[in-house]
Amino acid sequence: MNLKINFLVASFALTFSTMYGQTTTLESKARDWISKNSNKIGTTSKDNFEFQSSRKSLSGETLRFQQTINGIPVYEGDIAIHFNKQGEVTYGTEIAVSKQLKQVDTTPTFNKSDAFETAKIAAEIKGEITHQENDLYVFLTEGGQTRLVHRVIINSYETSGDWEIMVDAHSGDVLRILDIANYHHDDNRKKKSKQKPAEMKAAGTAYIFDPDPLSRAHVAYGGDYVDNNDATNASLDAARSLVTLPDITLSNGVYSLKSKYVQIADFEAPSTGLFTQSSPDFLFNRNEQGFEAVNAFYHIDRSLAYINETLGIVCKSTLNGGVIMVDPHGLNGDDNSHFIPSSQRLAFGEGCVDDAEDADVVLHELGHAIHHWVTGLKSSSAQGLGEGSGDYWAMSYSRSLNQWAKAEPQYNWMFSWDGHNECWAGRVTNYAPKYPTSTINNSSYIHINGQIWATSLMRIYDRIGKEKTDRIFLEGLAMTNSSGNQQTAAVAVRQASIDMLGTYGFTCDDVNIITEELTTSGYTLPAYQCTSLAVSDLAKNSVSVYPNPVTEKLTVSMNFKKAETAEIYSLEGRKISETNINSNNNVINVSTLSKGVYLLKIKGTDIAQKFIKN
Repeated sequence: MNLKINFLVASFALTFSTMYGQTTTLESKARDWISKNSNKIGTTSKDNFEFQSSRKSLSGETLRFQQTINGIPVYEGDIAIHFNKQGEVTYGTEIAVSKQLKQVDTTPTFNKSDAFETAKIAAEIKGEITHQENDLYVFLTEGGQTRLVHRVIINSYETSGDWEIMVDAHSGDVLRILDIANYHHDDNRKKKSKQKPAEMKAAGTAYIFDPDPLSRAHVAYGGDYVDNNDATNASLDAARSLVTLPDITLSNGVYSLKSKYVQIADFEAPSTGLFTQSSPDFLFNRNEQGFEAVNAFYHIDRSLAYINETLGIVCKSTLNGGVIMVDPHGLNGDDNSHFIPSSQRLAFGEGCVDDAEDADVVLHELGHAIHHWVTGLKSSSAQGLGEGSGDYWAMSYSRSLNQWAKAEPQYNWMFSWDGHNECWAGRVTNYAPKYPTSTINNSSYIHINGQIWATSLMRIYDRIGKEKTDRIFLEGLAMTNSSGNQQTAAVAVRQASIDMLGTYGFTCDDVNIITEELTTSGYTLPAYQCTSLAVSDLAKNSVSVYPNPVTEKLTVSMNFKKAETAEIYSLEGRKISETNINSNNNVINVSTLSKGVYLLKIKGTDIAQKFIKN
């Protein structure tokens, strides 16, 4: 079957201008790329892909397509195609399942409601159902069989987790039961609606751990600095930080921990309440349940504000008006925490050190949510990609506080308060094993594997800084799909740095550092020569261009001794055009160039000048 264009979504203006002045849709160009690269990405000429979404970002634009069979989506059958700002495809994901799919009857004979009850019993779900989904998919089993399934998702108040149950839509057999929630370490495993009162934004204060009491006090676990069954003392109280809560909610004289990004909720056992109060000052110590609530609230709110407002990258929940729901005391009190993809919620356990007391745990779990959102709800846990990404996001913040010296082991510790103690071993970001030789292809090892990915990113962080590394991490991750792994993410992260050359401070030196560190970790990157086109001090005044910035016509001014050839390059070294100029003809039409920073060079010389195209 031919690739089908979804005309309902193709009509909006996904266009780009080529250097020849022609205009076409990005969707059409993406489909053409999929067709021409079928062997590379694992598709066939008969596959059908429906356009799902487009995401404009700092490095260009990413289009997502969903493979379907007779209108039924294929599980993990999504493709992401990324275009740089010049309208060129610079990254495309692969589909592992496509060529293994066989013919399947896409008309279900086992009905939806029976599938839900079957799933509920099979997964031993107890208590009130707080979220559910039930959709048809074409599913490839581990044995290589193609089945039509009811993909049932269930969250409940008493059975913690995000349970995905695949029920055969013909036989009613349960094919797989899986908790798809994302946990920060290995798993050991009805409220009536009412009229909402008017809400107003307010500000408050709070005591938090930033990121944890050991790092703040610069001490090792022991003595006064132990969990001691959640008891507090003068040392632990002194390790708190007093912070401002710039965005909380006031309604009918009651302050609640709800901002435009995050809301404290109670959707998993045990029930500990919402911690609303008549004062805007949430001044708890660690033996009070409110402390974990405000600690989680503060770190998630500030992290999402940093992404959306400082970095300028749109990244927030697609549910609940863009607000992520967070239960600071969930998982039936177990010593673990998780992100629940289906309902896009976070919950934190209470065993040993309460998880929400450690910002590393809080931001690790938020990292799973970030991964899910930037990929259009198509995040992957393969080979520990999701776990390593969560570890990076947590470590990116805690290392920025400069509390540990590079020579100290805690400099590389993940979960310095929650782990590295009698509770559990924690993880590190100076993990010596390399990809792929040390990668264990078993879902039980995703947390161990993830340390390779987090370590490579933190080495980049130490060389080019937090903001640049955060940008390539988010932009690169946004190019990946539901079957992505560490290798494909490494290629995407490096590509993000290339696509942002000349903006946000990215240079060829940065690209070369990123390439070096990712290669050192064992990832294989496509050949790319980032030619530095920086203007030398000797030559930079030999030519001037105006107006700068320019919209249509660029005038080149220099001491013409003969006719010259003016070449225009992108900052990553790609030649875009060349034009003959002389003293009587020194105007170049640049109207067809995309917005960005370019370099004009005089061919055969070191003479060059940068200009900005508006």
